[in-house]
Amino acid sequence: MTFANDEVLRFYRELPFNTFGDLEEHKKSIKSGISLRNHPPLLEILSNQTRVLEVGCGVGWLSAQIAERFHASVTSIDFNKVAIEIAQKSADALNIAVEYREADLFLYNPEVKFDVCVSLGVLHHTNNCISAIERCVDKFIRSGGYFYVGLYHVFGRRPFLSHFERMSQNGASEEDLLLEYARLSQVKTDEKHLYSWFRDQVLHPHETQHALKEITEVCSKAGARLVSTSINQFKKFDSESELFEREIEYEKVSKQRIAEGEYFPGFFTALYQKS
Repeated sequence: MTFANDEVLRFYRELPFNTFGDLEEHKKSIKSGISLRNHPPLLEILSNQTRVLEVGCGVGWLSAQIAERFHASVTSIDFNKVAIEIAQKSADALNIAVEYREADLFLYNPEVKFDVCVSLGVLHHTNNCISAIERCVDKFIRSGGYFYVGLYHVFGRRPFLSHFERMSQNGASEEDLLLEYARLSQVKTDEKHLYSWFRDQVLHPHETQHALKEITEVCSKAGARLVSTSINQFKKFDSESELFEREIEYEKVSKQRIAEGEYFPGFFTALYQKS
């Protein structure tokens, strides 16, 4: 049974997220290593002995950076053929070895489980995020392996969405919304790349939002414990409950950032280890 969302697939086939206007810009972004540096927990658990699966790789930046830096064995799946083709072309141009596959995560059954499963900004676009998380932990990760997941935050995401909803209700056009997104994000990039981000963040047809507490409970039942999270900048913590209390403050932070004209998409990541 699949919980893949067909409307989401059509949306990303039209323009995959994180897409630049030409191949050279894709290559530069992969070589920059920025995507990987934004996720410090991965830097601590990856090596040339690690077997990695990225679920929902899109145009493949992160997978390519992992393969290039650590010479790890990397498999990347996405249900969007257009994104997979871009990812493969970029990796081939840089002579980086990644196995990119067009696959539905709910139907994908690897013969051997992986040391690390990564899924960033993907599972909340399915019709059942919780089932997707359970499948990642149960079917894709070996005992002792890691699951690194990134999702929209139920508290931190609200102000961002509300800001653009109010603009739309007040008659703002798509061009108005794009200009506002560009103002908040202050991303200096080519037009296609900016528009791919804007569509993903503002025009997306389906998403759900989640809390660290909720996802930690789901992972715990599936046999994986919380190791670190962006909620406290990946620092050591004395108890999970202190993190769950802290994450409630994300709504206040998000409102303040938006009011100050700063980009705050409301996104969190967490690293879990399977027992």
